Amino acid sequence: MMIGLTGSIASGKSTVANYLRELGAEVIDADQVARQVVSPGTPALKEIVNSFGPGILQDDGTLNRKKMASIVFQDAKARDKLESIIHPRIEEEINLQMKNFTKTRPTDILVLVVPLLIEVGWHKKVDQVWLVAVDPAEQLRRLMARDKISLAEAQSRIASQMPQAEKMKNAHVIIHNNGSPEEVKQQVKEKWLLIHRKH
Repeated sequence: MMIGLTGSIASGKSTVANYLRELGAEVIDADQVARQVVSPGTPALKEIVNSFGPGILQDDGTLNRKKMASIVFQDAKARDKLESIIHPRIEEEINLQMKNFTKTRPTDILVLVVPLLIEVGWHKKVDQVWLVAVDPAEQLRRLMARDKISLAEAQSRIASQMPQAEKMKNAHVIIHNNGSPEEVKQQVKEKWLLIHRKH
């Protein structure tokens, strides 16, 4: 069985994914795959440098993700360009891992952590969509603290994404991540046990 785990920026997807991992799920994280496909020497990184210039690299030759984010969150064309370079490669790698999992562990549960799961249509690839939801004020606070950015920058990044209310329309399970880690963990555990019994 496959679960697609998604949520808006700074909603706490990684936290929920870690809990699911602890409970026995196999987790494929699209952000980690995204890092792999743009590591030094990869065709994707070369293409990014050709499109955005060598200034997008750090001294060690790796992609400066913070600089890249500041560009694409302010410029929709730049974001489209970057996505056209990395999304096909991420999808190819994830498809490969999913295929492997289905072949070797057909009775287990796989969790795909994909921030843009619904936007890119990947919610159609999974059996269930789990959405990590967060109150807007809490989301802003977390994003500013995590990325050390201003209120205006945080608002701009949130505004560039699909509204949480839209994502909710495609969710089978909603995890509310406004309270303590224990409360979130309890929700995840309850949903996991429920799905395990059915599965």
